[in-house]
Amino acid sequence: MLVAWFILLRVFKRVMPALNLPLAITVISWAFNFVALKILYTEVSPPAVALMRFALMYAVLLSMCRIQGLPIKFERRDAFSIILLGFVSMGIYMILFLEGMHIASANEGAIILATSPILTGLMAVAFKQERFSWGALAGAVIGFAGVVLVVMEGAKAAQNRVTGDLMIFGGAILWAYSAVLMKTMLGRYHPVQLLTLAMPGALIALLPYGLLPLIHTHWNHIGVVSWLLIFHLAAISGAFGFAGFYAGVRKVGAGAAMLYQYFIPPLTVLFAWWLLGSPIAVNQLIGLAIVFVGVAISMHFRASARAKAEIEAV
Repeated sequence: MLVAWFILLRVFKRVMPALNLPLAITVISWAFNFVALKILYTEVSPPAVALMRFALMYAVLLSMCRIQGLPIKFERRDAFSIILLGFVSMGIYMILFLEGMHIASANEGAIILATSPILTGLMAVAFKQERFSWGALAGAVIGFAGVVLVVMEGAKAAQNRVTGDLMIFGGAILWAYSAVLMKTMLGRYHPVQLLTLAMPGALIALLPYGLLPLIHTHWNHIGVVSWLLIFHLAAISGAFGFAGFYAGVRKVGAGAAMLYQYFIPPLTVLFAWWLLGSPIAVNQLIGLAIVFVGVAISMHFRASARAKAEIEAV
């Protein structure tokens, strides 16, 4: 696995000479998530994974806040919004994602979640954070057409795969809503601090979902590989992954950071082929290409709309 990470980082360096290491590591770890879950599910159920991941990730985030000197407190006016953020982004979203990945293939999950930038743009317009753009809407329609193609390919393999795909897409919608909700508070809180403060809100959903499965899991019978995968999900791609992403955004900007996320589906395909022996169907490749085109168009017109608004505001 370490050899694979080294090779992938070298590839990133070739493709993107001005490599931002935190972003590159984050993207590789997020791409591996989809395959890690498929392997982990052979020994641990999705509800048990959800609650164990929460506990470990929260512990790591608290430690990061203490090391960075970030206070674990929020303003009273933000209490409801922060609880809601945790409930949606780390609670309901995580349940939909984990359950969806229990059914869908790793490739399908990565491609469907690649629509998050489009969904975030639509949410930003709905909540009046951005201007409406017909071009961005056209990009969204194109991107969704790619998702439909991927879902239809999954339905050919197994009818219940559609359920998993739709759960992941529902999770992507909630993640987009979370990004919009988070944006309203990032001016007052450090990203890692905000994520840490929001985590307890997830327990409203995760406790009834995962407590009994967590208790009934025979943790002493779980292999070393599964424990390493849980650590990866909680710490590397969870706490450190988000910290690396935000650090990258601060360094290279949100637009450049989004370019790194384009690597997640292809890397997931590579990991799935290498570790699971999962081939990718032609229609999935076409769907992936369509999603990328839709995201690129949507991002272009969103950026144009923001630039026009800034000029008019001067």
